[in-house]
Parts: sequence; C-alpha cells; structure tokens
Amino acid sequence: MPMSDDIFPPYRPPDWYPLQRALASVFGVAAIEASGAFWFIGFVPGPVDVGELRLYEHSATRRPLALDAHGGAYRWVDGLDRYVRVDDEEALVEALV
Repeated sequence: MPMSDDIFPPYRPPDWYPLQRALASVFGVAAIEASGAFWFIGFVPGPVDVGELRLYEHSATRRPLALDAHGGAYRWVDGLDRYVRVDDEEALVEALV
C-alpha cells in the first residue's frame, strides 16, 4: 500500500543563516565555520509574536539549540510547554559544551 504524502510535511531546505548569524554575533565572524558541527533538525512553532524557530543539534554534545529567523536563542520550558527567549551567548555555550 503506498504511503500518503499527507503524513509528511513538505520538504523545506535547512536554514543555516540564523545559526551563522548567532555564532558571528557572539564569537566573531571566524566562528561561522563552527556551524558545520551542527545538524539542522527542522522548523518548530515558536512564540506567537516570533513565529517558527529553527532547531539545530550539536553533533558532538547532542544538545539542541533553537533560534528565531534572526539568530535569537530560545529554550523549551517543560512546565510552560513553550519556548522562551534566553541569552544568546548562554544558549550557544550550553549547546557547544
């Protein structure tokens, strides 16, 4: 029986710009190369006033990093069942270490 296309979201290419922008703004332009150590996981719903977030995972630490379209960092809070804005540098360091 063929699989229905309805169960899979339409393909969207990875969006590396927010990660590169975040790395450059926190650690300098040379840090953009560090984006190669991340996997792009996909798009997830973010806060209503922000829209969707891009979810990345560091290949060595396996820690997630959620960024908005401009590179602002967010963290999932279980008790609130939503993403909340966090300090960009703190989120990047947490994902890298």
